[in-house]
Amino acid sequence: MFLFFEAKIVKPSYSSRYSIERYFSGDCSDRSLKVLAEFVERITEKGVDGIIKEYRRLDNFYDTTATYEAFRANMAKNRYSDVVCTDSTRVKLKLGEEQFGDYIHANYVTSPLLTTKFICTQGPLQSTIHDFWRMVFQERIESILMLCKQCEDGRPKCSTYWPEASGEVSTFDTLIVKNTGEEVDEFATTTSLMVELNPAYTVSDGELPAEKRKPLFVRLFRWTTWPDRGVPDHNSCRIPLHLLDRVRSAPCVVHCSAGIGRTGSILALEIALQKVVAGSKIEFEQIARELRCARAQCIQTEVQYLYIHRVMIENAMLHINLSDATRTTGQRFLREYDDKMRK
Repeated sequence: MFLFFEAKIVKPSYSSRYSIERYFSGDCSDRSLKVLAEFVERITEKGVDGIIKEYRRLDNFYDTTATYEAFRANMAKNRYSDVVCTDSTRVKLKLGEEQFGDYIHANYVTSPLLTTKFICTQGPLQSTIHDFWRMVFQERIESILMLCKQCEDGRPKCSTYWPEASGEVSTFDTLIVKNTGEEVDEFATTTSLMVELNPAYTVSDGELPAEKRKPLFVRLFRWTTWPDRGVPDHNSCRIPLHLLDRVRSAPCVVHCSAGIGRTGSILALEIALQKVVAGSKIEFEQIARELRCARAQCIQTEVQYLYIHRVMIENAMLHINLSDATRTTGQRFLREYDDKMRK
């Protein structure tokens, strides 16, 4: 039986008072408010059909310089044979590398606008749970955002990679993971986890420097009402922004099943929000292209592409002053979106 050592753990610093309104309120700079208003005007002018055409053009985009050699060499560790992992941005595991290899189907997603490190990954297979926690510990991940259920439509989508009961411990060759409690609110189920090195495992300096060996406190946020290859219902447009507000203050792993559809959509929203802060033009087509250079195939379906537009438009209409004409076209866009989802 392994015991957790007494240690002072610094918990993630997200505030319990969510600050979504700072993106969509008078607290924004004039430039940011102008960017939001211009976005609503431009997108509502395109309409749902225009955005679908834009996605179909985007869907033909692939990074022609990308290679996928590690993906091909580790097919047993890939959940899907047709969802590739880009070599240049993949996470390379150092902890336990000699015995267990350096591969995990995961990529760093970087942008000058992102305020923390984000990693996109697939839902762990039973055989890759240890790899997942090796990555979390090595990268000092403090938040995990899970966007799928373990099983959807009768098909396995993600293994249960965390100990489910409070006080339960999962032991791996290199690490120990302990469930320290769970909370449920209107946005997500939040599981608090403690991760530390297995005392039976000897770590070399080449694997992890001393400062990365301390016990790690992690929060797992599970939002499981987003269907595979689909979108949440129209009443949930505030949920992704609240969840992003909880995770952006420290390194974060985001995953669904393949780690590209729901996951890519969430990352696109985060970059769009940071563009609001910077007062930069929001263009989801460009955001999606940049994401696909880091994590191939990000944003998997046209309805997911439509959804991220709806999230931004609905929140802008709720929180900022728009001209009557823009508000009218915005309402028309929301109706068009709802009609599209009902078909």
